[in-house]
Amino acid sequence: MRIAITGTPGVGKTTVSKVLAKRLNMEVIDITDVVKRYRLYIDYDEDMESYVIDFEKLNNFLKDKDNIILDGHVSHLLNPDYTIVLRCDPKIIEERLRKRGYKDKKVLENVQAEILDVCLCESKGKVYEIDTTNRDVEDIVNEIIEAIKEGKERKGIVDWLSKYYEYLEI
Repeated sequence: MRIAITGTPGVGKTTVSKVLAKRLNMEVIDITDVVKRYRLYIDYDEDMESYVIDFEKLNNFLKDKDNIILDGHVSHLLNPDYTIVLRCDPKIIEERLRKRGYKDKKVLENVQAEILDVCLCESKGKVYEIDTTNRDVEDIVNEIIEAIKEGKERKGIVDWLSKYYEYLEI
């Protein structure tokens, strides 16, 4: 099984992925790390301080891997069997990304992506959405395990747009 843990940077993907992998005895593949380490990118975007992923190379790298958790904000684009979309209050994401030293433009882009449900909208197949705001990681992992066991699907449980319209600068 391939489980994608996706969501905007700052929602808790890596923390959840590590705990989930331990509980399910699976390997975690950190997409950002793999892309850098194996040069699975087309270019580096200086402005956004991120790599432009070569999805053909990345998919080729992953083709023979199974029983894995794909940790990354593009993991839902990598043909998973099950996609878990983690969501979090945009104000909390903003705080976390600023603590990481992200540039203002990158913070704003990611906060806007969370408000507009970008990862959720791009996800296909079996998708289960979870709001991680102020929740314990063990509680989140328990919910994920139950959802996978029961084959649950869920989308549209959060609405940041009506709460944080001002971030969109419209």
